[in-house]
Amino acid sequence: MTMQIPGPRTPVAARSVSDDALRRVAAHREQYDRLVEVVEAYARQGDLERVLLTATLIGNMTWCAPVGLLADPRLERAVVSAARAGGPAPEIDGQRARGRVLHVLSETYGVGGHTRLAWRWIERDPRRSDVVLTNQGGPSPEPLRAAARSTGGQVFDLKEAHPTFGARAHALRRHMDAADVVVLHTHPWDAIALAAANMPGRRPPVLLENHADHTFWLGLGCADLVVDNRSPGLRVTRELRGVRPERHARLALPVPDVPLSSSREEMRAALGLQDQVAALSVGSPYKMSPVWGEGFDGILAQALERFDQLVVYLVGPSDTEQWQALGERFPGRVFPLGFLPDPESLFPAMDLYLDSYPLTGGTALVEAAMAGLPTLSLQPDIPYGDVYHADIPGVTGAGYVGRTDDEYFATLAELVADPDLRHRRGRHAAEQVRAVNAGPAWDAGLEAVYDLARSAAPADLDEYPERIEEPGYGARLSALTARIMPAGTIPAPEFFAEPIAGLLDRRMRYDLAVVAAHRPTLAVRVPAGWECHEAWMARLAETAAAHPRLRVSLPPVPGDDATAAASIACLTSVLESVGQTTEDCGDLCLEVEAPEVAGLSIGEELTFSADALDVVDELLGSALWTTDRALVTG
Repeated sequence: MTMQIPGPRTPVAARSVSDDALRRVAAHREQYDRLVEVVEAYARQGDLERVLLTATLIGNMTWCAPVGLLADPRLERAVVSAARAGGPAPEIDGQRARGRVLHVLSETYGVGGHTRLAWRWIERDPRRSDVVLTNQGGPSPEPLRAAARSTGGQVFDLKEAHPTFGARAHALRRHMDAADVVVLHTHPWDAIALAAANMPGRRPPVLLENHADHTFWLGLGCADLVVDNRSPGLRVTRELRGVRPERHARLALPVPDVPLSSSREEMRAALGLQDQVAALSVGSPYKMSPVWGEGFDGILAQALERFDQLVVYLVGPSDTEQWQALGERFPGRVFPLGFLPDPESLFPAMDLYLDSYPLTGGTALVEAAMAGLPTLSLQPDIPYGDVYHADIPGVTGAGYVGRTDDEYFATLAELVADPDLRHRRGRHAAEQVRAVNAGPAWDAGLEAVYDLARSAAPADLDEYPERIEEPGYGARLSALTARIMPAGTIPAPEFFAEPIAGLLDRRMRYDLAVVAAHRPTLAVRVPAGWECHEAWMARLAETAAAHPRLRVSLPPVPGDDATAAASIACLTSVLESVGQTTEDCGDLCLEVEAPEVAGLSIGEELTFSADALDVVDELLGSALWTTDRALVTG
């Protein structure tokens, strides 16, 4: 495969949110608000299981399809109400001194910064640390298990032990009750943790470690303290979630200060490097993709064109598509390595580290700085653009960050040309990062965060009387998630059901179908031969009479003439059996073919079975119907 290298990049000043992106956000928001009604209906019914399942689906939807909100107190109130089941709000016991911390994660992974942050936190904390996984999809990584074991703690997989979300919430609360403090590293969609922390009774303080600071998450109603690891996250937490300053804290990413695993000479020889200037970049492929019309390959193409001695190693992207094209344009100078479990093994051979673009590598950047590599990031000035940039002591000022293309390439030119400058800047970055992200300074920061949590008031959704709307932010974020969304359509709610796979029952499917709709009718098509199933038809006729929103389409009986006399006679007989006539029956229509309807329709013909009629009854029985709502399904 060959591809064209991107042409000139769009100037920063020209980058803006498109009307199309704003329309997508508005459409997703309309669907989102209807789904919130489902959760509220289940909460009124006291149905905790379906509240948790639907709230989780909604949380996953907002991760994939931004809606202009980064938090929603209305949705969380429904979850909290179901969790408390009429009981009082929980109280915080901040005086516990058992020497136990509970870390809660939804899912864990062997690569990336999310799980790594958790196990490094555990490694630095002298207390016993237990880990609870609320929705793990496979084996948890060994470094996490080893970190917990080293403190005397254990890893508990709630999905393995408890099939339902409600049971997992109760189990998680029991684990919480055994700890001095709880740290949530949960996914943005995790409703289980929100519910567990809100069950009545005394509980330890809950910290929400804000690793997903740029996107929507559930947690306002359980976060006694929100812990950000960078200043842009703090700003978004304050401005777009409404979290008060007294519920804010900042704790830097923990990074171990460990010696490099091999010598520079050995690693460069293994890579075949001689006099080249080797640059490394680490990040998931999407972080380097053209999210907002430009990608990292375009930047690197310009860099490689300007600096003949530069070679680039990429951990994350594979040798496909734009990276293959870039390698063909610059043979022997571009090395996409795919995912590596230990990208830090390459540090000794490298001369500098280029942060991924347009999204920062985050953890990888601070690890590179700790290893003494001079780092360089491109961070254009755009509204809330700093949310997608690193904010790491020692690598944020001039010489480490380019705010424009010219600044970026001028700094890169200096670094490529001057090995002494590379050494000085790398040493400075390492000293700054070591002073904040490792050693006694980080340990002291951790204790300060725990102290703040112990003195915090219980999380209270009354502090968030209104939603904070920011469709422009959502529109920009939607470009980031477009890679996982079907093009040109608003998917049905079940598209977002992956975190609750296997648990979405028929009742929920019907309620989701009804609530996502716009018109108040349900259309069904009866198959040919209905005149031979009088009892089945009698039940359907009774249902139609009881539910004016139901429209029943019937094919003519075989051999009928243009007047439909035989069909009318058969239908009249059915109606008489249930005390109805053609004048006072429900909406029953004789039609050669099923018409196109503007309301909800069951996409296939019904079968002559009790279960088929049960489906109709359950759809019509949904508590989510209103006078102006129905959905087309099938």
